[in-house]
Amino acid sequence: MATHYSTGDEESSIKSDNYLFVAALDFGTTYSGYAFSSRSDYQNNPLKIHANQAWNAGGSSLFSLKTPTSLLLDSEGEFVSFGYEAENKYGSLALDGDSSRYLFFSRFKMKLHRRDLLKEDTPIPDMSGKPWPAKDVFMQSIKALKDHLMERLTLQGFKITTREIRWVLTVPAIWSESAKKFMRRCAELAGIPTELLFIALEPEAASIYCQHLPHETSAQDVSTKGAKYMIIDIGGGTADITMHENLGSGRLRELHAATGGACGGTAVDREYSNMLTKIIGTEVMIRLAKHETSAYLDIFREFESAKRLIKPDTEGSIRLTVPYATVNALCEEIHGQKLEDLFQNSRYSESIVIKKDKINIDATVMKQFFEPAINELVKHVKDIMKTPKAKDITKILLVGGCADSKIFQNAVGQAIPDVQLIVPDEAGLAVLKGAVIFGHNPNVIKSRIIRYSYGTQITPRFIPGIHPWKKLINILGVARCEGVFHPIIAAGTEVKLDQKIIKTYYTASMFQEFVEISIYSTPKQNARYTDDVGCFLLGSMVVKLPVQTFQGQPVIVEFSFGNTELTVITKDIFSHNTCKSSFTFNEES
Repeated sequence: MATHYSTGDEESSIKSDNYLFVAALDFGTTYSGYAFSSRSDYQNNPLKIHANQAWNAGGSSLFSLKTPTSLLLDSEGEFVSFGYEAENKYGSLALDGDSSRYLFFSRFKMKLHRRDLLKEDTPIPDMSGKPWPAKDVFMQSIKALKDHLMERLTLQGFKITTREIRWVLTVPAIWSESAKKFMRRCAELAGIPTELLFIALEPEAASIYCQHLPHETSAQDVSTKGAKYMIIDIGGGTADITMHENLGSGRLRELHAATGGACGGTAVDREYSNMLTKIIGTEVMIRLAKHETSAYLDIFREFESAKRLIKPDTEGSIRLTVPYATVNALCEEIHGQKLEDLFQNSRYSESIVIKKDKINIDATVMKQFFEPAINELVKHVKDIMKTPKAKDITKILLVGGCADSKIFQNAVGQAIPDVQLIVPDEAGLAVLKGAVIFGHNPNVIKSRIIRYSYGTQITPRFIPGIHPWKKLINILGVARCEGVFHPIIAAGTEVKLDQKIIKTYYTASMFQEFVEISIYSTPKQNARYTDDVGCFLLGSMVVKLPVQTFQGQPVIVEFSFGNTELTVITKDIFSHNTCKSSFTFNEES
């Protein structure tokens, strides 16, 4: 779950019905897009959802209702273009020798996959290695999607503002709390009112979408009351896996907390890139990326097309077009050898052959590029299937940008042969369209499983033999244990929508004006100390007390779980009025 902290001083309009449209932004690792529907269309037909079909691929052989997650800025960080336009323009600039005055970013979303790698000011290197603050890169990309959508609505004759739209931003369910908070912050900076923004978890959105498909489709089995099924969302960067139970009347219950990892389509691309690097060398690959960007992007666009078409029973060789003149010139300059000679002298000489501008890759080698991603994915799936709540699972819903891959489909089917595999129509748009439906009806998920344990840090009296001596501290003459994890809720707990947990905390001194409450998070169910492995400081809440009294003054803190975001409200115990509070995220988390 993402974590949003509210002071409770004003009523959020996000719960109101004063909206005209719902717009969902799918900010993906490799491709991004948006979809929308009006409130009236949803009431008449929930599947009447409009996805943009006007992305200009610039002559690319790829057809997609999304555009590459590529961003072009000028040297001052001002927006130039996004998507295919950014790739094509930067490629032209590189050919003309003008690219040094620009910043080009591609496939940077995975920086958020690990919580300890990113702060708002963390520099993200562009294609040439030039750094730029992460917050600006993500903000400009979200803003590009938002502006494109607003422009399209205007061209269709709608006079509408951002405040008349419910916005939905999709994120992997396995992301950390700070990563989700980071995305909310970037969306706010991009001009999306934060009180009108929902965070949708990608596998949930896909599951919601499939509940509305016609009964004659392949997904009908998951839209019946009592159905229990697994959702596997294989995107460009990550694979998200969870389980749902259909409660009837369009309501869903989460059976297992989302799990998964970085085993999406880019993991396959990485294997192909590693192979090319071994053959033609690191320097050639770097020079291609920095100075011959158009050729570099063409190499991986070609691979993307081939990756989508290969099947488990494919034999012979797969033919990919390569920008031969450009790559060969660099090979001759750097290595003094032709491109075909480098391939001939490599360990792949019997399985990969260069003929003019074509690379012929043996299908066996092509399939090997999928193996690391598949092995990790299958492990996650099998681990979930071993849990008690998976005993009634008879169906797997496969969605996401890589769901149509026969290689991924075959791997999942072979790993769990007794479970029916369902790939709905438009599997690649299931998350995006489901996010639109979620925006109209955010209460569709009736319960969720908490992925992390949440708690605060306390300093109880030190007990020899129970507490380690290294944690012994002295406070006002009293021996206490430092850094004990005091749980609010444990990982794996099932919570209903907007379920509240109330805790009381106390001041430590007389006439204290502020109380600081630090909140920690850990995947462990039974953490003991806040410095345990895997336990990290989520952030600190500073509460201003309206009245300062005696030592030990209580403060009520109300935690609301069950939504995609955690809400925290603080109250003074004497007046029961909401206290003014602010929350600062620990950017190391």
